[in-house]
Order: sequence, then C-alpha cells, then structure tokens
Amino acid sequence: MRTLIAAFAAVATLSACQTTTNTTVTTATPNAMQLATQSDMAAITGKTLTLQPGQSIQILADGTIEGSWDGKPLAGTYVMKDGFFCRTLSQGPRGPSPEDCQLLVLEGNKVQGSRDRGNGASFTYIVS
Repeated sequence: MRTLIAAFAAVATLSACQTTTNTTVTTATPNAMQLATQSDMAAITGKTLTLQPGQSIQILADGTIEGSWDGKPLAGTYVMKDGFFCRTLSQGPRGPSPEDCQLLVLEGNKVQGSRDRGNGASFTYIVS
C-alpha cells in the first residue's frame, strides 16, 4: 500500500509540472501589441510573414494578401472588424477559403495568431 501511495504521489507531482499549450493568444507581455485596427496593421504591412520555409504571406496596405504556400500562390483580401483581422482567400493551397477572423498579437519580430476570433488553432509568424 505504501508503494502505491508513493507511486501516486510521484505521478501527481509529475502532472503538476507538465506544460500545456494554451490556444488563446493574449497580450500579457508588456511589449506585445494586439493588431486590432488598420492603423495597428501598419507595423506589419508590406513585410513578409513566414510560418515556416515555403509558407509566407504579405499583408498589403490596399487590403490584399499575397504569398506562397507550399509552392502554390496565395491571394485574398482582408478587413479589420471588431478588433480582428478578417481574411478571405480567393486562392490558396486548398483553393478558396471563407472569411476567418483572427486575433493577432505583435511582439518583437513575431506575430502570434489564433483563428476563429481567438478561439481556434494558434500559429506564430516571423516578420521580416
């Protein structure tokens, strides 16, 4: 019985140390800035945002998006709505894509994003 209790305590201790990934993007760090307006977007407009090699986009001042995703052209439009970056792809790796409003946070040379108004999958772009 004593061995069972010790084993349970060890598992409980290890579980407490486990790191989980939070899919919600926040502006908890002091240098982070939510990109919530068209004026905020000026910080990344015209720059290249790279998810990984072969997957990059540019967000342009005229409300368009262009890039290349796994060797296929990517194109679309965006508007800022209620503090979210709402993009619609006319062309992408899987064809057209309906509007997806994303929460974007800029910190240094990284843009952290979360799809579905901050409730979906998270991603991080490197800005260059």
